[in-house]
Amino acid sequence: MTTENTPELLARDQGLDATSHRYPDLVRGVVLAPWIAAGTDRPDQATQLAARTVAALDEVAGWANDGQSADPTACAWLSYLRWAVTNGAQLPDHAPHPPSDDLDRHHPVLAAPGEHSGDSFDALATGSLGEVVRPVLPAADSPEVLARTAPYGMVPTIGWKTLVALAVDSAAITHGSPEAQTAAVGMALAVHAAARAAETGATVKDVLAETARVCAVVTRPAPRTLELLARCTEPGSRRELLAAAPDLAVRGEHAASTALALGLAALADAAPSQSPASATPGDDAARRASAALPGDTPVHTAARAVATTVAAAMWGLSGTDPAAPEAPGTSARDATRADLLALADEWISRWCA
Repeated sequence: MTTENTPELLARDQGLDATSHRYPDLVRGVVLAPWIAAGTDRPDQATQLAARTVAALDEVAGWANDGQSADPTACAWLSYLRWAVTNGAQLPDHAPHPPSDDLDRHHPVLAAPGEHSGDSFDALATGSLGEVVRPVLPAADSPEVLARTAPYGMVPTIGWKTLVALAVDSAAITHGSPEAQTAAVGMALAVHAAARAAETGATVKDVLAETARVCAVVTRPAPRTLELLARCTEPGSRRELLAAAPDLAVRGEHAASTALALGLAALADAAPSQSPASATPGDDAARRASAALPGDTPVHTAARAVATTVAAAMWGLSGTDPAAPEAPGTSARDATRADLLALADEWISRWCA
C-alpha cells in the first residue's frame, strides 16, 4: 500500500503501456542516459553493460513475438559473457562460449572493447552463472550493476512483482551481495516509477517513496539499502547524505546501494528548483544532480548515471530524437549516439510489436 499522499506508481501486476505515445521517448532516454552521464565520446562500461541488457531483453521479445519463450536471465548471462570475452576474459572449458549476436554484428561501437573494472567482469570470467542461492562472488557489490539493471524498468506490461524477480536474478549473475541485489532492484523500480510519474504528474519524491516502499518487501536481507532509501525520502536526511557523499564514496562500503541513494537524493534535490517552463527539464535536473556529485570514484560515476537515467525516464532528455539536429561533436561521439539510438529503436520495434 502507498501512503495517503503518495500515488501508486508501482503496481503489483500492472506495468507500462508500450502503445503510449511517450514510450519511445522513454526507451531512447533510458538507453542514452548512462552515456550522457559519463560525458565521454565512446561508451563507458556502464553504457556497454546496459546495452548488453537491452540486447538480451530484445532477444527475449523476439522469441516471444515468434510464439516461443526464452529465459531472460540466461539471455542476460550470455549477453554479459559476450561483453566479458570481448574485453579479454578467458572462459574456462565448462563455460558456454556464446557466438556473436545482433549487438556484436550491428552495433560495433557498443560492442568494441572498453573499460572492464568492478565485480561484473571478475564474476563473468569464472564462466559460472551466479544465482541468488549460489553466488559466484558472495560479497560483490560494485556499483556498475545499477546501470545494467536499469533497462528492466522499461519492460512493458509487467508489474513490480515480476520486475523485482527479473532484476534480482539478473543482478545475481555477478553480484552475490543481497544489498547490491536490492540496490539493483531499486534502480529498475525507480525507472519504472519515474515513467509512471510522467504519466500521472507525480513528483520525484513520489518516485523515491514508491521505490523505497517496494524495496522493503523484497525478500533479501538489505538493511543498509533500505536505510539509505528511507533517508532519500526526507529532505533533511537527504541533504546530510549528500554532504557525506565524498566520504561514503571513498570508503566504498555497500557501493551499489550508496551510489543508488546518492543519485536519487541528488535528483530529488535538483528537481524542486527546476522551472516548469524549461524546454529541457530532464537535462536541467540531470545536470544539477550531477553537479552535486563531483568526483571520479566508481560510486560518484554510478550515482550520476542513476540521476540521469531516472531524469530521462521522468522528463526525457534532449538529443534522443533521431530527427532532431545534434550539437556538433566528434565523429566518435556522433557514432556512439547513432549506435545507441539504433539499439533503442530495435527495442521499440520488438516490444511494441
